[in-house]
Amino acid sequence: MQAKAKKIIFIAVLIVGCIITSLISTNDKEKTLPVSSLLQSAQGAVTSKAAQTKTVRVQVSGAVLEPGIYDVHASCRVEEAIAAAGGMTENADSERVNLVRKVRDGMQIRVPVQKAARTSRTQRKSAQAKSGLGESASKKYGSAKAGSGRNNSMMQNVRINSASAGELQQLPGIGPALAQRIVETRKGGRFTSADDLLRVPGIGKAKLAKLRDYVEVD
Repeated sequence: MQAKAKKIIFIAVLIVGCIITSLISTNDKEKTLPVSSLLQSAQGAVTSKAAQTKTVRVQVSGAVLEPGIYDVHASCRVEEAIAAAGGMTENADSERVNLVRKVRDGMQIRVPVQKAARTSRTQRKSAQAKSGLGESASKKYGSAKAGSGRNNSMMQNVRINSASAGELQQLPGIGPALAQRIVETRKGGRFTSADDLLRVPGIGKAKLAKLRDYVEVD
């Protein structure tokens, strides 16, 4: 009888021991799981942060306010890269740009100009070029036309003793400075003949020969 009781007690102790061991093991697992989960979360956060901080370099050009080279997030779209360059100009053709395309390192994003704006700009440059040619031609041939006018008999002679500086400038080869010298010279003594113009600094025999037919001594 005593042996049977001891056997029962042993079995009971063994069962209790198994239960306690099982409970302890369960508690250890419950404590270990949160630590592993925290480590995985931390690693995921680090990876996510690294992805967010990674940048690529792109060039934005064309119809934008501030063309140039920009460092943008690796995950951003073309629209964001254009925004970094100040956005599009008023004449930008946004329909020809894929704004939702993802950017990549070394990418060039060119925003085209509207066709009407390009045509207008081309026409304006062409008009400016033609205007410049017209002005050049006028400067080139204007003096020749003026000279040919002075070579005919329709031009009235200029009275060198009474003509103003402005009137003296009508003579061939006489500019503002030389006209003023003629006025200053005659103050020292009137001109008695066209040859007296040789007294004026800057007028030599060659220039006098051109003036002789257009001056009159009064």
